[in-house]
Amino acid sequence: MVKKPPIKKVFKKSLIITPLYTQKLLETANYGYEMFGAKVSDNFISKVENMVMALPKMPYIHPKNRFIKSSEKKEYRNILVEKYAVLYSVTQSTIRVITIYHTSINPKTIENFR
Repeated sequence: MVKKPPIKKVFKKSLIITPLYTQKLLETANYGYEMFGAKVSDNFISKVENMVMALPKMPYIHPKNRFIKSSEKKEYRNILVEKYAVLYSVTQSTIRVITIYHTSINPKTIENFR
């Protein structure tokens, strides 16, 4: 009789969306609407939201944030979408979506988002 390998249980992490992220995403959408029109803005926001909602499946796929130091218990990572980055943190049990920002901002500002 051939033994089957044990089945690995995959635990999804909880996804927490902060009010700051929601506010900044709305500001980004409004800016895109004014500058580029509804279709471009809507497509960009859809792309961002789809990537954020996929985080519980693969939270470590995106690169670490190089301006905020990660620790053993918490990593800071970025989803890069065009000229914007979504900052999020990953712990053992949660994924916390912190904010979205334009990648041209002063890196010292990013440290304040923690």
